[in-house]
Amino acid sequence: MPEGLKLTVEEGKCVQASAYVPADNFTEYHIRDDVDVMFKISIAVLAECLNIFGSGEESSLKMYYRCEGSPLLLVLQPLSVHNVMTDCEISTQTADALLDLRDEEASEVAKLVLKAPAFFGLLSDLERSCDILELNLSPEHPNVSIVTYGMQDRSCIDMPKSSDMVQTFSCDEAVTLKYQLHHIRLIMKALALSTKVFLKFSSNGLLLIQLKMEKEDQRQMFSEFHIVPLLD
Repeated sequence: MPEGLKLTVEEGKCVQASAYVPADNFTEYHIRDDVDVMFKISIAVLAECLNIFGSGEESSLKMYYRCEGSPLLLVLQPLSVHNVMTDCEISTQTADALLDLRDEEASEVAKLVLKAPAFFGLLSDLERSCDILELNLSPEHPNVSIVTYGMQDRSCIDMPKSSDMVQTFSCDEAVTLKYQLHHIRLIMKALALSTKVFLKFSSNGLLLIQLKMEKEDQRQMFSEFHIVPLLD
């Protein structure tokens, strides 16, 4: 898009994740504004190409896409080694229609803004043997209760709105929602790089998690996850 790059992936029609890289994060960014540029590629192949010099090696990246049916061209050059350059071509396909998980008739029942490092630590401490995460949200204390269930385990963490982790809390009436813990854990890599987390809950149970990443020069990137609930 003229305003930046958006990458979207889906898993099992239950989770949809998008990453937004605004145009000002690129040294140069050029796109024709009279066409919609959209195509599908393998996320595994893209990740492998971006890490071709190793995950610890910082590299410069150039990306080119000519027209529909053309491959995506990547040119990577490690910053620590001169005169070394790698060209990659990734085959592209026509993009599928994305699943629209949002329901215009569903209202917002709760909203939280959390500090990302603290929320990352909380999710990391959850028992990995558990399968289900239950969220109890209420205007009454303790405001947020996180309950996890496994075959034999059950644990509960209370998080009042006065907690240092919580920056904003909004909830008009008590609500209980359940999700696959595996789906929640899909945010962990992006969460580890984030500074702030926005969680929005709809009346149909859909959970929207937005992650904000800030660089030292104040430039920002965003990612968001739509996660469908478990229904009793």
